[in-house]
Amino acid sequence: MLGKFSRDEKYIIYGEFYLFLLLGVYSLMVGALVPQIRKEYGISYELSGYLISANSIGMIVMNLMASYMVILLGLKRAYTMLHALVIVGLVAVTISGNPILLIIGMAFIGFARGTLANLSNQIINDVTKSDSRIINLVGVFFAFGACVAPFVVLYFSESAGNWRYANYCVAIAAAAGITTAAFMKFGKEGVVANKVKRGGLSFFKKKKFWLSFTSMFCYSGMEISIIGWLVTYFIEAQHTTAQFASAMATLLWASMLVGRLACSFIANRTTPAKLVLCLSIGVVVFMALFISNISLPLLVVAIIGLGLFLSGVYSTIVAGVGPISGEYKLAFGYFFMLAGLGPVILPTIIGVIAERYGIQLGIRALVVPAAALLILSFLNVRFDSRSSLG
Repeated sequence: MLGKFSRDEKYIIYGEFYLFLLLGVYSLMVGALVPQIRKEYGISYELSGYLISANSIGMIVMNLMASYMVILLGLKRAYTMLHALVIVGLVAVTISGNPILLIIGMAFIGFARGTLANLSNQIINDVTKSDSRIINLVGVFFAFGACVAPFVVLYFSESAGNWRYANYCVAIAAAAGITTAAFMKFGKEGVVANKVKRGGLSFFKKKKFWLSFTSMFCYSGMEISIIGWLVTYFIEAQHTTAQFASAMATLLWASMLVGRLACSFIANRTTPAKLVLCLSIGVVVFMALFISNISLPLLVVAIIGLGLFLSGVYSTIVAGVGPISGEYKLAFGYFFMLAGLGPVILPTIIGVIAERYGIQLGIRALVVPAAALLILSFLNVRFDSRSSLG
């Protein structure tokens, strides 16, 4: 698969596999840590929602700022320096239960997530020329990291007796990722020598850009809400043990791992828009099953189905918008920033609903972005069809 790439490009691709794994760990750690923080510091549902949203706010701020920091500092310096903020965030969350410090710590973890989401996706798109198969494959590593994260937190909280040790381990892994990125060889304009526009916001005039980022808005808001609230939902609404709830979080990402492997094989056999539409249909079906008043075994089935169909949405949308990002230097920054408003808004809405009406009703609100994703995916397929006809 990588035979056509140079030695330096292969190093970058393999390095991105590891960095996407870390991105998965950072993303899932937030949801896994919230119950531990709630238990130890006695914080409310609303503050828990603010912590999840603070992480998402940090992510969307850096989604945009990372693009400007690349212009200011260069790709390698921006990539390594901004990624290092995750270590600061992990330490802040570890040392104190002060609400302000917790929010700041979560925001710093979000800064690193935003940096990797923007720059890593831009790098892998540049190196592979928006190859959907490889882009979905790096998503497999993201899913693997997401699978590992809840069990890392659970192991240290239950077996080792202190969830803080999980933060220390992830900080060490982050340092290894930063070192890996430091040895990547980038050109002055990016990984490849394509001529791209440093400025210019003309991509806002492209209907494809609007359809893509609104689809990502719905998907990412829904995904981070499921990730952030899944463990709490099973413990407090379904009255399961913490071990079972963490197992469900891992099952979700194990299903996503399988789904992304499947998507990496079929991605080049259809268009990104059509693949996202098929995945969106499955998301709506299993989301409807998940929010229904069903037995625990059927909830497990719903989790598996959601994981399988959510799996390829992110990477395939990114592949679809890749040609626009190749033309406009700032397109990815604005794309991820605007789409990142979803993870800010939805977890907070769910937290507010859960505080007033219960976590079960809060989770049911997720049917709205699921339905919107399906409608947008259908419109995106129609747009592509009309464009191909001239």
